[in-house]
This record gives sequence, structure tokens and C-alpha cells, in this order.
Amino acid sequence: MQILPLSMWASALLSRELEPQLAALDLPDGVTAELAGETTQVTEMLSQMAKMLALALAFVYFVMVAQFQSLLSPFIVLFTIPLAFTGGMLGLMAAGEQLSLISLMGFLVLMGVVVNNGIVFVDYANQLRIGGLERTDALVATGRTRMRPILMTTLTTVLAMVTMLFGTDMASEMSTGMAIVIIGGLSYATLMTLFVVPVLYDLFYRRPPVNIDVGDDGLDDLPDDAAEFAAEFAARRAAEAASAPRRPDLSRAARAPEENDGEKKEADHDNG
Repeated sequence: MQILPLSMWASALLSRELEPQLAALDLPDGVTAELAGETTQVTEMLSQMAKMLALALAFVYFVMVAQFQSLLSPFIVLFTIPLAFTGGMLGLMAAGEQLSLISLMGFLVLMGVVVNNGIVFVDYANQLRIGGLERTDALVATGRTRMRPILMTTLTTVLAMVTMLFGTDMASEMSTGMAIVIIGGLSYATLMTLFVVPVLYDLFYRRPPVNIDVGDDGLDDLPDDAAEFAAEFAARRAAEAASAPRRPDLSRAARAPEENDGEKKEADHDNG
């Protein structure tokens, strides 16, 4: 009888079903039964990967806190990580690949790569707001000007990972799971970042960002196009206001001349 090697996920599921049965066995004194071998290795590996993912999340957050000088901006950027994990799992399901150690390494790599899009978006929106734009106008301007760089950086990473999918050597075949996770997670998170991050920014970041003085480094941190965007939005609102049909003003101030004319007519009639 030949025993086929089980995958990591199948081994974990099988060990979960066997543990209650082993605990229910009535064994004599001095005899114990426990799961070992591949099950022990899988359990230790999953525990280590969970610790690595938690440490990576903490390190990514602390680095962004140091960059933004804020606790709220990194919190908004971190919402891209669950989107990336969802895309990675969808990629594995679509490709028919199993969850393995290599694919878990792909999730670890994805955690450090996917936040770049959110950093680019939130940082530029903060700079535009410091430059004088309102929150909604800054989000619209950021989406227009930063969509191309975000898509370009995502496309370069995805194309680099595609080469691992079509490789015929042993290393490429072993790294297929990691490539699928990175491609699926980064593509899905990039598309959703352009919708989710602006919504979260508009909901949570209502206060104007604080411009932290870190000394004179010879560079102008404020973008020069903030004034151009402000003038563009002001001209657009003025054109919309001019083209909109005017409604009759029914306020008391507008009716005051008519009421005065009526009172004068009544007074003249009484005098006559």
C-alpha cells in the first residue's frame, strides 16, 4: 500500500479530526498517543508564520507612523492589507493551487509591497490639503494625478512575477504559489485601493493634517500644483453656478421691496 504525501492544508485538517479521537482513547497506564511527524512540522510552521506576519504588520505601521508623523494616516493605509490577502486567496482558488509554505511567504512579501499604493495616495492628499485644498478636492486631485504612478508600479511588480509562472525549472515550479499570491493580491488591492482608501480618508481624516517642521532641508514639501488645483476647482464651481438656472428668491429680504410698494399704495389710497 502506497501512502501519498498530504498537502499542508489537508494534513492540518486531518490532524484536527484525529485529535479528539486520540483524546477519547482509553489507553493503559504508561501508554500515550500523540500526533507527530508532518503534523508537528505543519503546526510549528503555521505558528512561526503567524508570528512573522504579526511582526511585519507592526514594523510596517511603525515605519509609516515615522513617515507621516501621525497615527491616523498609517491606519488608513493598513486597510489595503486585508484587500491584498483577499486577492491572494482568490488567486490561489482560481489557479487551483493549495496553501503551502511558499504561498504563505507570498503573503508576507505582499504585506510590505501593497502598502506602497496607499502611502502614495494618502501622502499626496495630505500635501494638497496643507497647500490649501479642501478634503474632497484633494481626494479628487489625488485620484487624477496619482492613478498612473500607482498602476505603473503595480504593473512592474506583476510582470516580474509572471515570469515565475511560466518557468520550467524546479525553482520556478516551487515558487508558483508565491507568484500567484503576489499577482492576485497586488492586482486586487490596487483596484480596490482607488475606491476604498479615498472613502476611508473622507470618513476618518476630517481634521486638516498637521505640517510637522523637521528643519530646513532645502526642499519644498508642498506641491506647486496645489494652487493650480484650487483655481481649477474654483473656476469649475463658478461655471456650474453660472450655468445653473436661477430659482426665485422667496426670502423676506427679497420680498421687502414688494411689501414696501404695497404699503405705499395702500397709504396713497387712504390719503385719497
